[in-house]
Amino acid sequence: MWNSCHLRMLQIVAIAYALAACASPQPEPRSGKPEVTISGATMDKLRTALVSEMSKRKFRVAKETQSEMSFEQPAAGAALQAVASSDAGKNAIERVTYTVATVGGDMHVVADIAIVRKLAAMEKPIDINQSAEAQKVQSILDKIAGEIGTAKTGKP
Repeated sequence: MWNSCHLRMLQIVAIAYALAACASPQPEPRSGKPEVTISGATMDKLRTALVSEMSKRKFRVAKETQSEMSFEQPAAGAALQAVASSDAGKNAIERVTYTVATVGGDMHVVADIAIVRKLAAMEKPIDINQSAEAQKVQSILDKIAGEIGTAKTGKP
């Protein structure tokens, strides 16, 4: 028969399972930007691979910090088709910024793509993360993930 000791033990087990379920990381919605989570890679390998791939596409390193790398090139072709010519203006720049976060030994990389219109000392970025350029950047991230580590599905 069930006595109070058995019921107490059953309650403790049920609470433990409930708490474990709450503590498990829940998948977050995707950002809508190109992104990948890479397992088994180092930051140095990632930086080297990004510079190599972006250089092949005529981008140059514009800015680099501990967790971010920005690449730029004069905007042309498909990148400019994503915005109205009046918005881009003359001498527009395509900028791809990769932000890296280390989560539990994995690296989560998110790319942000913009056309930048330079106005004197100011910049006016125009988001083109939903354009055809985003697909190209996603393919770069997928290629790099396969070369330097293992791509993981979903966000960390």
